[in-house]
Parts: sequence; C-alpha cells; structure tokens
Amino acid sequence: MTDNKKSLFILRHGTAQSSDFQHDSERELTQKGIDEAKLSAKYFDELGVKLDAIYISPYTRAQQTAKYFLGELNQDVIVETSDLITPSGRPLDVALWLSNLKAKNVLLITHQPFAYQLVDLLSNAHLPTEFAMNTGTLVSMTGELFVTDCCSFDGFYSPEVKF
Repeated sequence: MTDNKKSLFILRHGTAQSSDFQHDSERELTQKGIDEAKLSAKYFDELGVKLDAIYISPYTRAQQTAKYFLGELNQDVIVETSDLITPSGRPLDVALWLSNLKAKNVLLITHQPFAYQLVDLLSNAHLPTEFAMNTGTLVSMTGELFVTDCCSFDGFYSPEVKF
C-alpha cells in the first residue's frame, strides 16, 4: 500500500515596509522581516522535511522571504513564481491546482488574507484559537487531496523577533 499523503507548508512573508497602496507589490522586507524568514527556516529545517517544490508570490516581499528562507536550508528544490498566491488569490482555485501537482512536499510563500483563507478552507477541523497568520508564520498541513475540509492542521510556528 502506498502513502498518498501530501504535506503542504504555507509561509507568510516577513514584515515589510509600510504600504502606500499604490506600490504594494514592490514593498521590501524590513530587517525584522529578514530575521523572521531566517527563524522560520531554522524551525523548518529542524522538522527534517525534504521539499519537492516551492511556489512564491511574485510580490517583492515574498520573493525576498524566499531568498532568506532558502539561504538557511541546504536543499535542492524546484522553485517557481506563481501569480495564483498573491494577497487576492482564490483559495479554491489554488487547492485544486495543488491537488494536481505531483510533488508530495510543497511550500507556498504568500500573503494575507489569502494565507489564512487557504488554511481555513483546507482544514478538516476548527483552527486553534491561538492561531494567527502573522508575518513569518509557517503552517504545516497534510492530506491526500487539497480540497475543502480535507487536510489535518498539523501545527504552526510564528517567529518571535524583538526590535
């Protein structure tokens, strides 16, 4: 019998510069955001999971989060940019796209409100009351398919960066 379980990790970008709303996609990480990305990567590395693919929002802060996150890992992994996972991404569309991927261990680097909406859509149980998709938060989920109410919410990590 084969194991059809897939693991999905969802990482919200690190803290970024304030927005003027006209150039939201160009906002860069602050030093705190860089530190958050690195701390989340160190936590992820301790999980011992080998990623098959990473998909990153095209927004600058997500691309920078990926750079610092991957800089802490020693993994050779497929990395692609996806327009599906921007702040206005549609969780159901992304869930269906994810279900068709061959990769078993996938990381998305994305934004709010999309990140929380995707986790909520996929989770087969109520999310913990203490859960929030803060900057740098990394969520772990598993399931055979990525559709409504199909995955277990395995946990989350939010870095504590003091400034």
